[in-house]
Amino acid sequence: MDPRILFIILFIGFPLLELYILIEVGTSIGAITTIFVIVFTGVLGGLLLRQQGLRNMSRIRQSMERGEIPALAMFESMFVFAAAILLIVPGFITDAVGFFLLISPLRLWLIRKIMGLQRFKPPGDDQQGPPAGGSGKHVINGEFTRDDD
Repeated sequence: MDPRILFIILFIGFPLLELYILIEVGTSIGAITTIFVIVFTGVLGGLLLRQQGLRNMSRIRQSMERGEIPALAMFESMFVFAAAILLIVPGFITDAVGFFLLISPLRLWLIRKIMGLQRFKPPGDDQQGPPAGGSGKHVINGEFTRDDD
């Protein structure tokens, strides 16, 4: 896709669509109610950013202390941060995408799609075996000797 077209869609078309939806919703439910909903989702996004950001930083720190790579926690932090920012930005489309990113199973599904994983092990779920077709994390220690005849 041509970068100019993408620029026009993102920075001209999308705000116009948001504005159109705001006007339509404002005429349907009233201007005061629409403003209240927009302010409410903005405040919710700010609170979420603060609360979830601290929680996810704690999870990342705990994963690193256990010697694990905190990939899942980092991806979740990134998506929660994006959801909070989308809720702060006024508009109903951005709010819908922000709320979509807040739903944990949907967020994990999206992370799995982005990372290209077939199976994704949620945090704390140690009951699953190795992925199909792979050796997984299981290591068998042993000794061997080579007998060349």
